[in-house]
Amino acid sequence: MRAVIRPAGRRALPVWIGTGIVGGTIFGGTGMHPHDLTGIALRSPAIALGLAATWLLLFVPVARLLVRDDATRFLRSLPHAEWPPRLLGLGAVLWYQLPWLALWLVGEHVLGLALALAFTPIICAVALWRGKPPRVGDRRWGGPARALLAIHLRALRRRASDALIRGAGLALLAGGAAALFVRNNELTGSAASVLASAVIAVVLAPGWAGALLPLVEAHRASAWLARSVGASEALRRAMLGVAIAIVYGAAMAIALGCAAIVVGDAATVGWLALVGLAVAAGLALIVTRGAVWADASEFTAARVVTGAVVASALAVILLGWLGAAGAAGLVAIGVLALGTA
Repeated sequence: MRAVIRPAGRRALPVWIGTGIVGGTIFGGTGMHPHDLTGIALRSPAIALGLAATWLLLFVPVARLLVRDDATRFLRSLPHAEWPPRLLGLGAVLWYQLPWLALWLVGEHVLGLALALAFTPIICAVALWRGKPPRVGDRRWGGPARALLAIHLRALRRRASDALIRGAGLALLAGGAAALFVRNNELTGSAASVLASAVIAVVLAPGWAGALLPLVEAHRASAWLARSVGASEALRRAMLGVAIAIVYGAAMAIALGCAAIVVGDAATVGWLALVGLAVAAGLALIVTRGAVWADASEFTAARVVTGAVVASALAVILLGWLGAAGAAGLVAIGVLALGTA
């Protein structure tokens, strides 16, 4: 329980938050019924594949801890009955899939629950797969900026891979939810982009936060290296900001791509890209300022996560207040905030 199931629960929490936000707003007395979504999925292989891929991306990081069971190698070497840990692990796999199981149970009743359970072995098989370790090749010195950026990107690849996978799943979920909001409210153009960008900013907040922690840790750990090669503090902050912008921009691009497929209207898609990417840039600037603040003070994960949540909340407020111009205002606030770092 302490070595595997509780850490898996911490990974599952952002998934539950993201699905809870989307489910709480889309489903309900005035919205879509779960049967509408599951019924479409059963009739359309493309929708079924997209829905399954989204949940796969969301849950594989959680399943990895549970099915690989790496944290209990020492405990397994001690005399024990084999069935209690396996039973606990199986129960945790099913419990942490509660949003997925509930969707299919409510939507298709017993048949839906059977289909959702049948997907579990596929998730576990993907979670058990281990890729080859990264190859170490020769590196040429390209200057302190390139070296610092490479340190941050390597930290993402090695220590935040699960967070990135989960973030991709939340991005698909956010894009689909944003598109449904736009279609159900019959919005087009700039009005559609404002609502969609606000929805994406809210749903993606848990996914972005998980990828920020390794970046801030790498930023702090590389301080000695930066000083040894004469890199300025401003350059260190700039490279941290570039890495954060890559994370935010990639997640926003995935969400906008998913939303564009559902919306379909070319003019609305153009507005989505313009406002959504501007929101991502503004969020990246503000979150970089929060990361610098967390690094300058006593570093805690709570401060990094707080910065990400506050930035998303600010984006929603500005978009609701100023419309599409709120995206430009968010970028301006980010530039001013980072300039005072």
